[in-house]
Amino acid sequence: LLQVASPEATAIELVGYQKHAGGLDNVATVLSELAETLSSSMLAEEATRFPVAWAQRLGYLLDLVEQYSVTGLLLEFVEARARRIAPLEAALPRKGAPRSQKWKLAINSEVEPDL
Repeated sequence: LLQVASPEATAIELVGYQKHAGGLDNVATVLSELAETLSSSMLAEEATRFPVAWAQRLGYLLDLVEQYSVTGLLLEFVEARARRIAPLEAALPRKGAPRSQKWKLAINSEVEPDL
């Protein structure tokens, strides 16, 4: 039996393994195209299987590429679970970076998707 990841799991894993996916610019570009196949409820359900910071980053990037229609339940998940500000770019410091209060993120990296 061949197991294939759902679009929602793929979206979360792209954010979680951003270096292996070509960096945040590339992840945001892929998300802009993948978003049309995402289910808001499935996205929130999949988020429970991964670190909450991945959901925070995913929500921010989906907003960045203007895919607001799939982030509603993900935002509810983040509001209920995120206890601290996470860095957008995990490998970079968050000190002094602007904040996204909505996603509880330190925006410590500029993301420029190819749209």
